[in-house]
Amino acid sequence: MSGWVVVDVETSGMRPSVDRVLSVAAVVIDDDGEVVEEFVTLLNPGVDPGPVHVHGLTPALLAGKPRYADVAADLARVLDGRTVVAHNATFDASFLASEARRAGLEPPLEQFLCTLDFAGRLHLSTADLKLVTLAAHFGVEQRAAHDAHDDALVLAGVFAGMLQVAAAKDVQPSVRRLDGMLADPETGFLVSRVWAEALAAPRLWRPAGRLKRGGGLVQGMEVVFTQDVDRDPEEIAGFVVDSGLYLADRISSRTSLAVCDAPGAVRGRAAFARKKGLELVPFARFSEMLADVAPGRPVAGAQAVDSAQEALF
Repeated sequence: MSGWVVVDVETSGMRPSVDRVLSVAAVVIDDDGEVVEEFVTLLNPGVDPGPVHVHGLTPALLAGKPRYADVAADLARVLDGRTVVAHNATFDASFLASEARRAGLEPPLEQFLCTLDFAGRLHLSTADLKLVTLAAHFGVEQRAAHDAHDDALVLAGVFAGMLQVAAAKDVQPSVRRLDGMLADPETGFLVSRVWAEALAAPRLWRPAGRLKRGGGLVQGMEVVFTQDVDRDPEEIAGFVVDSGLYLADRISSRTSLAVCDAPGAVRGRAAFARKKGLELVPFARFSEMLADVAPGRPVAGAQAVDSAQEALF
């Protein structure tokens, strides 16, 4: 079995480690984006459902509904062998993995694709990458925001449109495998093992300041990748760290440069980096610059900073 299954969950909060899934929708689509199978259910979380004003799922509505363990086998059957597609997929994947662990089961998904990241790589002419914005861009009707079933159907239509754009631009979808992810012990969110290790690399070089226009890389510089890069940053994460540079997942006063393939972007990290006056370097150019990284100033061994906690949490 193969193909795509679009998934959306509504939850009682934002942390998979403590919050629960209230509803889940899984919509199987064929290569043309047509829906061929659906799995939709409400769940009784056994806890306060949280922001009812957002999702509309009241305790009375959820009372008597099945627990996750009751529907796990049916959900796993629909997801089995398929790539899960979700908007901000780490959110949905992390919650499903946490629910499975609570039930003493294996996570129901093996690999997933994030349409938020995918949309960024397509450089769409939209004000932002929210689902409602993408739906309008691709002409997909949205009837009930924050309803798992409707959101999944909307995303299925959006994803079909994105695949057409990707084919025209020769952009390949980037799929992540769950066995390459780690669950943050505090929040429960899944983090790429490769990326986590790169973020957690010890800081052995003193901060080298900002990249100057026309200048080169120096050991100790901190690099942030924006959502608009055309390639998966994990491809060179290890090489970046081995070259004496640091990776970060957010822009701060220590950021030296941002890697970005859409310098005119009006949203996200690219826009923020430009506002802060940082150099925006295309992925291909950055890869070339890694071949000639100038020596930095080493930090004494006793003072080396391990950035794992700061970067990840």
